[in-house]
Amino acid sequence: ISRTARYFPATLIFKPLIILSSFFLLLYWKNNLNFFKELENQNILIRPSKVFFYFGVFSCVFLILHASFLGIDFDSQLFRKIRKLIIILFIFFEIFAQIFLTKNLFKFKKKLEKYINTWILKLKITFVTVISIITCAVFAFLVWGDLSSSFKHVLEWNYFSLLLIYYLLSRLLWKPRKTPVHTPEGA
Repeated sequence: ISRTARYFPATLIFKPLIILSSFFLLLYWKNNLNFFKELENQNILIRPSKVFFYFGVFSCVFLILHASFLGIDFDSQLFRKIRKLIIILFIFFEIFAQIFLTKNLFKFKKKLEKYINTWILKLKITFVTVISIITCAVFAFLVWGDLSSSFKHVLEWNYFSLLLIYYLLSRLLWKPRKTPVHTPEGA
């Protein structure tokens, strides 16, 4: 993904879209935090964890940094290592944000039954478990394996596409809200 977005004119398209995506991710994490706070204020939940939000914010920051450095190429080993560190930190914070949000949802599963589809929550739990294992395996391959450049590109595209499944599951997790029907007085 990042290799595609490094060169002109792709930088004019991908960079802004990646930065815009990170702002949407920030809204996602903030809306989840607001939901938990609202339920806490209504005394439905007692002290839900906010850790997922902080990890989510850091993942957004590192995604913005990653996008900002796309297309910039210094002939410096340090700069390349910093760019790799930024993408690794994005992945780290993103995975942990997903894990801690899912853990929060599972912790309050009984109290959230009228808001969520519990079978989708089970899928999310399975997903974060699998993605955690895949992440460890990918890092091991990258560190100790001698992978070709084309294999790394295929791995990158598929891995980041896989990460997006979490957000699809989030969309499916929430039950539609039933709005009360208001009838005019005397009707």
